[in-house]
Amino acid sequence: MMGRWLLLLFGVLCWCIPVTFADEVTTGFDQNQPIEITAQELEVLQQERQSIFTGDVVAIQGEMTLSADQLIIHLQEDQDQVDHLEAIGRVRFLQQDRVATADRAVFQQEEEVLILTGNAVVTQGENTISGDEITLFIQENRTLIKGSENNRVKAVIVPEKKKEK
Repeated sequence: MMGRWLLLLFGVLCWCIPVTFADEVTTGFDQNQPIEITAQELEVLQQERQSIFTGDVVAIQGEMTLSADQLIIHLQEDQDQVDHLEAIGRVRFLQQDRVATADRAVFQQEEEVLILTGNAVVTQGENTISGDEITLFIQENRTLIKGSENNRVKAVIVPEKKKEK
């Protein structure tokens, strides 16, 4: 259940960076690996169907790490499946040399949509994309990066250095 969302969150690290940014991506990611979540506090709200991890939250599965001030897991009303997740405050996804940061991230499980908001930045190596909001439509293999009047979308693409013979 939770392994699937970490795997899909990994998508932001692969698909938000344009194809020209990197060679073929190899994840080395196994969604069957255990997930370890640590936090200062865990509150389970049975009526609201939420689990709220608070205080230096770190979720690790294989080579994938998610950290935030708070992680809220919302379950579907009629079953024990994840409906959506919210990572709030100093959100950071890390996998190999790919890093995504934002003030907030929401992952909608059924639609397979990940939305990073507030100072959203995705970096791979020296390449960077930033904007007010980065939305990853996983099923469509499509990413939308939005800016604003004061904060335009910015991409920095560093050409690969040619190997000398």
